Amino acid sequence: MDFLNLAPLLDWITLHPHWAGAAVFLISLAESLAIVGLFIPGTVVMFGVGALIAAGALELWMTLGLAAAGAVVGDGISYWLGHHYHERLRGVWPFSRYPQMLTRGETFFHRHGGKSVLLGRFVGPVRPVIPVVAGMLGMPPVKFYVVNVLSALAWSPAYILPGVIFGASLSLASAVASRLGVLVVMVLLLLWFTVWLVRRLVSLLQPRAEVMATRLLAWSRSHPVLGGITAVLVDPQRPEARGMLIWAALLIVTMIGILGLFETRLLGTPLVHMDTAVFYIMQGLRTPWADELMVLLGELGSGRVLGAIVVFVLVGLAAQRHWHAAAHWLAAGAFGVVLVAALEFILQMPRGNGFFVAATAIPFSHAHMSVVVYGFLAVLVARELPVPQRWIPYTLASVIVIAVALSRLYLGTQGLTELLGGVVVALLWSALLGVSYRRHPGAPVRTSAVITAAAAALFISAGWYIPQQYEHDLQSYTQQHTVRALGAQDWWERGWQELPAYRIDLRGEPSQPLTLQWAGSLTDLQTRLESQGWSVPPASGPVTFLLWLSPSLELAQLPVLPKVHDGRHESLLMMKLLPENTGPVSRRLVLRLWNADTVLREGGAGVWVGNVTREHLVSPLPLFTVARAEPEINGLLDELQGALGDLSWQKVQRTPLSTISARRWNGEVLLVRGGTTRSARKFLPRNQPGRVTGR
Repeated sequence: MDFLNLAPLLDWITLHPHWAGAAVFLISLAESLAIVGLFIPGTVVMFGVGALIAAGALELWMTLGLAAAGAVVGDGISYWLGHHYHERLRGVWPFSRYPQMLTRGETFFHRHGGKSVLLGRFVGPVRPVIPVVAGMLGMPPVKFYVVNVLSALAWSPAYILPGVIFGASLSLASAVASRLGVLVVMVLLLLWFTVWLVRRLVSLLQPRAEVMATRLLAWSRSHPVLGGITAVLVDPQRPEARGMLIWAALLIVTMIGILGLFETRLLGTPLVHMDTAVFYIMQGLRTPWADELMVLLGELGSGRVLGAIVVFVLVGLAAQRHWHAAAHWLAAGAFGVVLVAALEFILQMPRGNGFFVAATAIPFSHAHMSVVVYGFLAVLVARELPVPQRWIPYTLASVIVIAVALSRLYLGTQGLTELLGGVVVALLWSALLGVSYRRHPGAPVRTSAVITAAAAALFISAGWYIPQQYEHDLQSYTQQHTVRALGAQDWWERGWQELPAYRIDLRGEPSQPLTLQWAGSLTDLQTRLESQGWSVPPASGPVTFLLWLSPSLELAQLPVLPKVHDGRHESLLMMKLLPENTGPVSRRLVLRLWNADTVLREGGAGVWVGNVTREHLVSPLPLFTVARAEPEINGLLDELQGALGDLSWQKVQRTPLSTISARRWNGEVLLVRGGTTRSARKFLPRNQPGRVTGR
């Protein structure tokens, strides 16, 4: 999946740039027009426009100008309607049917005055109404249009540039690996949905919480048997300890029953199939960079990090003598420990067998422990906040829990059904404990002290535990690859055809043929190439990536983006600058070699697959420069042949896929044998355990 290949849409925009510009103008106009703007998803559309700019389909400054112009005209029309019709608009549909629309706009205008035109541009519910109200209430035209133009100039980049940044980052992610681009989109959508859902639930339940508690209390008083269990949650006069123990036991027993049902033939097979499908989907998205991120996110749910948070917050509550809050905090942590122990005991999940890789670094159920720790921490903080701000801690806790859970699925340490089952039980306990905590009176807790304690625990963990454990965890979760052995002559004559013909990313990428196979030492090849003008490019990293923002960048300074083949980055990455006949360097050759998980039986030399591509500088956005690979690769191996000297090499012929034109790749593959051999085990990549198999 290459972000730059949104083929039909981008091709149409390229052929019809004027129509595309007109569409941007009309969309921004409609988004700012009275009433009509309520039905135009302007934020989403402008975000998409920004992504198209990053793809090179639209020009940045022209698009920003057209969007701003459309916003000015849209607000201008709305202002004219209010200025011309005044109070008569109240009798016109839809204002006659929904008078609160104008009322809300008038309240906003009276509160902020002329600034309301500027502020209203960014406030969704009143945005299309404020210009009408400004005209109705007699705001001078000159003053209105000055603010109108200034607000449009601010609105246009504010709504479009995030899409540009997203599109550029996704384009770069896809250049490294299609699977990384897919994972970025999936994570962003999941986090966006989490934030939206939490805010929606808080806004839905918060105003109704008191009514629901009152009804539940009334029901419990009319049902003496079952009501005694529910009353401990909502009746401030009832002691909590015994009742909450009953609730905890009920949840654990219910979970055991559900997991027992999952093991039956009725549900077992479909759930196993679902777990299998999710596992292989996630394994298909594995990349080295994503591995590093997911292991780091998983550390947020590790036992020592969560334990540090529990201890630090407990000490903070005890120091304030908030024994009521401290008791609930201990109950949350204790239930989490029992839940984790129960899940591991019931399921008896083998570690290192079945689907899932060894989970020695981060135990099996830490996603569930994260729910009770971060979830009830949000309850402690939210109770002391003003009502409009209570969604914030719940959202932050949900984002952390989702991140930890996603890391478990991505790294393959846990099946989807067991993960969801435990998370639901932990979430129910956090909710029940939160209701009990809020309904039973207790001294107010200083949120600053709680937040400081939790932050201190995270800071100390990040500074001490994570650096010590991170590298070990990263090695523990590395994907395993089986290494096979081929006879040297067999590989030379026909075995080369068994190695992949295309770079394996999210799928076999037809645009990335593997045109080179090397059998020998990578160090020897690197030394030989360096003597012929090749060099190792600057290392990629956060600092070097800032070079993309340089308007006068030299190609030699720009890092080469690593690419993923079969879940791994290159084992050897080199480049050679190609000076133009008339001026400075403007292109470079890039050699990439990946481990093919193959060794030659005679001497154990490793076999590597790769290709040579040619890159040139492009500036898709102002002040943003990247190196882009050219699609044509025929003839690029000739430059490499000249550096091989007395090594044995031959050209062989593959049949390219029908989707690849001969102009881009004619099917030639260069086989090269090195002069030295090493032990087969030494040719396994670092931290990549494997076994040698004969054929």
